[in-house]
Parts: sequence; C-alpha cells; structure tokens
Amino acid sequence: MGGLYSLIFGEEHPPNEVTDVQQAKGSISPESSPANSVNEGNLSLIQDGDVTQRTDAIFPSPVKPDHIDDVDKKNIYVICAGKSKEFFTFPLENISVLLEEACDWARKKPQNMKLVFEGVELDAMKTVSEYPRLRRGSKVNLIRAS
Repeated sequence: MGGLYSLIFGEEHPPNEVTDVQQAKGSISPESSPANSVNEGNLSLIQDGDVTQRTDAIFPSPVKPDHIDDVDKKNIYVICAGKSKEFFTFPLENISVLLEEACDWARKKPQNMKLVFEGVELDAMKTVSEYPRLRRGSKVNLIRAS
C-alpha cells in the first residue's frame, strides 16, 4: 500500500524505515523501541492538558438525564379501604415519602399508618431500591398501625 500511496500523494519512504528483517534485528535499541515512544507520547498527552476531555472524545460517557423527570421512576399502587391509587417513586426515595403521599391521599395521619407489601411491613427509613421485589406495578397495602 505504501507504493500506491506514494504514487498518489507523492510521498517518499521515511529515511529511517526498515525494509529488511536483518536490519531490524540489529538496529533496535531500548531507547528507540516503539513501546518507549508510545509511553513518551502518552506522558506528553497527560502533561499537555485536560485528559478527561480527550478520553470523553474517545470513550463517550452514557447519556445522563438533564431533568429529574427523565430519571427512571417506579409506579406503585397503594390500596387503602378498597380504593387504589398509583404513586410514582424514585428508587432511592425513602419509603416514608411514599407513606406520607399515600396518607395524604387517604386523609390519614402517617403516625397511625404503615405500608405492607407481601405480608411484610415496609421500614420507613429504607429506600424503595432496598426492597428488590418491590417493582413497577407492585401493590402495597396501607393499613392502620397497631
């Protein structure tokens, strides 16, 4: 390809290019090895400027949502006294937030109520993501605390 490339663009082979295998064996020294030239090139890149900008150009990071509404929410159905309502929660939101929203909807005091999912009382201090079986579309019961 070098010959065709030089015919089209008029370039000549560089003077230090090795064309014979015997020449290559005798002329490699530790200072001029390709590995050292690559490492020196990487060091100059690091010292020259912002490395993160260069790595972002090579390895783009996944798209992050700009707005909070774009974050993945879970829809959880809360059932109280035969009525059901859908609530949207973030995975890292505390259960206490869901409890307060559900109590506001049912017009109950949060101190007197608790949330039960599959027979287990949900701890108000834990997050929604700490309950792996609590997924989208799950049904949670709002009952009076005893």
